[in-house]
Amino acid sequence: MQTNFYLYLASCALLLALSCQVAIGTPLRTLGCSDTTKSKEYVDISKELIKNVRNLLDSEDLFIGLNCSEQRVELNAKTQTVQACKPNTDSITGCSGQQNTGFSESECLRNISADLGHYIASLKAYKQANLDHTVTLTKQLLNFLTQQSEPSSQVADSKLTSGNSVDQRVHLCKVLKGFHLRIITISRAMGYISAGDHRK
Repeated sequence: MQTNFYLYLASCALLLALSCQVAIGTPLRTLGCSDTTKSKEYVDISKELIKNVRNLLDSEDLFIGLNCSEQRVELNAKTQTVQACKPNTDSITGCSGQQNTGFSESECLRNISADLGHYIASLKAYKQANLDHTVTLTKQLLNFLTQQSEPSSQVADSKLTSGNSVDQRVHLCKVLKGFHLRIITISRAMGYISAGDHRK
């Protein structure tokens, strides 16, 4: 009985540690990936993209006269990436009331691909700022993923190209904040997939 209690505590501690890494945006290492070169390439692109978007959000030039940190987050509502990429909780069902869930790698990758396509189209539609490097990194990440799944085409968000420049900058700030959160989720999900734990 005492052994089960310690296992329960250990699984809760592990879950908490992983949650903390999600909060700070550290991508999971892809230790289980058979192609270590591609795995490293993905991790490098992912880290650079997270850092790039964080730098954009902190840019005084891009958001001059606007406190971006006070704006709300705007996520792509057309995908279910968080739900589709939630890790299988079979082994931790006793921790914090977690429910048993299944994990579909193809569904997760499809949602990730759709998200990246959406953000590429949205950022390309915003003409008033130089977002070329961000778009390039996002395309590289999408190219990495579409070797494993079907890409999704997305239409640019018309809000980014309409209205006055203040409205556009406010909206861009909200979109970038959502993109930053989504990249962290994607990075974690790809780490989970690469580790291969869901296949056991």
